[in-house]
This record gives sequence, C-alpha cells and structure tokens, in this order.
Amino acid sequence: MKYLIWANFKMYKNQSELKTYFDTFVQNYHCFTNIDLTIAPMTVCLSTASELTKNSCIHLGAQNMYYEDQWAYTGETSPVTLKELGCEYVIIGHSERRKLFAEEDSTINKKLQSAIKHGIRPILCVGESSEEKDLWLSKENITIQLRKALKGIDSNLVDIAYEPIWAIGTGQTPTPEEINEMHHHIRQTINNNESRIIYGGSVNDTNAESIITQAEVNGFLIGGASLDAQKFLTIINIVANQQK
Repeated sequence: MKYLIWANFKMYKNQSELKTYFDTFVQNYHCFTNIDLTIAPMTVCLSTASELTKNSCIHLGAQNMYYEDQWAYTGETSPVTLKELGCEYVIIGHSERRKLFAEEDSTINKKLQSAIKHGIRPILCVGESSEEKDLWLSKENITIQLRKALKGIDSNLVDIAYEPIWAIGTGQTPTPEEINEMHHHIRQTINNNESRIIYGGSVNDTNAESIITQAEVNGFLIGGASLDAQKFLTIINIVANQQK
C-alpha cells in the first residue's frame, strides 16, 4: 500500500503565488514509488494547477464538490468539471465544512457517492471536538460519522482522514500512540484493508516522523505546513524513507 500525502491549501495561494510555489516544488520534488502525492489548491486555481502538474507524478485534488452534476446551484462545483480538470481526488466532510457550512453526514454521503460515480477518489474526513474528547466520546462520535457517511458505499473506494478538530491549526496534536489507536479503531469500523487511513491536524516537519512510524498511519493530510514548499518537501522525504 502506498502512502497518501495531501496538501490542502485551503483559501491560500492565488494564481501567481501558486506558480511561484510550483517553480520551487516541482524542481525539487523527486517522485517516490511508495507515495501518492496530491495537492489541492483553491477551486478557482484548479485550472492553473492542472497545467502546472501536467506530465508530473503529482495528483490533483479538489477541496470540495457538490453531489449533483449540474443545475441551479450558485457557487457550487460540479464533479463533472473536476473530472475535466484532471482531479483524481477530492476532500469530503472536512471539519471546516461541517462546522462553518453546516454539512451533515447525509450530504457527505451523497457527495461520496457522486465522487465515486465520476471516478474521483474521495478522502472522507472524520474527527472529534475538544468537548467530545473530554467526555471520552471520541471513538463513539467517529464511529457514527463513518457509519452515516459510508451508508450504502463500498468503503474500499474511499480513503479516510482522521483529523481531531481540536488539533487543526492549533499546534496541538494527540500523541503518536493515540493517533495509532484511533486509526486502528477506524480500520476495525470500516472493516477493510484497502483504504488508506491518514492523519491530519497540525502535522509539521518536526512531528511527522514520530507519527508516520506508527503501524496504522498511512499518510498525512497537511494544511499549514504544506504552504511552505521546503517544509512540505521535508515531510515528504521523511515519509519516503519509511518502510512498513
């Protein structure tokens, strides 16, 4: 199983910044046989990113999509358009989408089904809040998210990103052992060995090695640290040197 590494640029890096980034990144990135590397820029920058990654081993990902192919959905992005732009992956159910845009598991389920239908591999994000963690409800909450989001879906067609909400952008992370335990729980819940389970939540070039060496961790979903090309390359090299 290849490691999966995602760069989620969120609402950072405009067109010119993206070009500058790739000038540095592509020149210094060497393809690794044990890594699938995906970069997800802002939706409006996908066309530019598609051109910049053409004929490279870098996969193009989208940060979100709607579940319908077309209709009067102002501001949404069709999976058909993502496919035309060369997107191979898409993030579904990120905690920011759940919290800030009130996405429910039923909507996430529809998005997963649509992505799979169009041949775009989804990354399903799950995670617990600090309140749920304090009440010892982390595993229970994540089990509920997984079962509702994956209802009627072959989980082999989906990769999972465990992102504890309280760790995203805060500089706080669970211990490597806690991450490994949660990944094991997710694996047991979805009951398959095909999906990659990756970790996201304040991953950086100083903690990446201690996390990726855990047996159940199959890669990273990286936000802030991916915005610096050199730091991101450092993390990729750390992962590339692992053998499981």
